[in-house]
Amino acid sequence: MVWIKIFFTFLFLHSSIAYSAELNEEEEMYFNFVDLNNDGVISYEEIEQSLNLLFQIIDLNQDNKISQKEINELKGIIESLK
Repeated sequence: MVWIKIFFTFLFLHSSIAYSAELNEEEEMYFNFVDLNNDGVISYEEIEQSLNLLFQIIDLNQDNKISQKEINELKGIIESLK
């Protein structure tokens, strides 16, 4: 579900910026994750690279498909880190 959070964060980021001059802690974490070269801006290429990286991380068996089992395993890992 990490990639979904990133997608929705960027989807709602525009509207939250209109109400706040600063990113909250979670938004900043996602921004920094996608800003691969740490230049303070996110390029289209960085978004593509981040999505590709996330896909590779989630696709445990590297078959270029994400199964429900892989999603459940990822959820378990995320929950254990909390």
